[in-house]
Amino acid sequence: MLKTIPPSFTPDLLRMMMAMGHGEELLIADGNFPSMSTGAPSIPRIYVPVADMTALFADILKFFPLDETVESPLAVMESARESGAYAQYRAAADRAGIKAPIAMIERFAFYERAAGVAGIVITSSQVKGGNILMKKGVVRDNIGKNGNH
Repeated sequence: MLKTIPPSFTPDLLRMMMAMGHGEELLIADGNFPSMSTGAPSIPRIYVPVADMTALFADILKFFPLDETVESPLAVMESARESGAYAQYRAAADRAGIKAPIAMIERFAFYERAAGVAGIVITSSQVKGGNILMKKGVVRDNIGKNGNH
């Protein structure tokens, strides 16, 4: 265990997020998502045994910079609206100070986009359409702001 790191974070999740570069996407998938057949076999897939995807998403937002160069660095399946997952993600993003819209994508278009992700986090959630894509941005350099290096 480490201080201030959410207990839901596994070493593999931390490694995956750290290794990703800007513009790459992370998929947080519910337990029903076809994770094993989506994308190339080389895409890292890790299991994080949580059922509350919104809490995991909120925890990830604390550490994961979102891409500020795109209109929607977050995307969900259209079915996320009817299940309530969209509203929960929107509320979590708002609490984190993220104002960018969350794109709504048709199911099969979502699968196509998910095929190119840098990593898949598989959860035990059963929320219909609870899957969310997160496009990584850059961490801004603070060197020189206060004369510190």
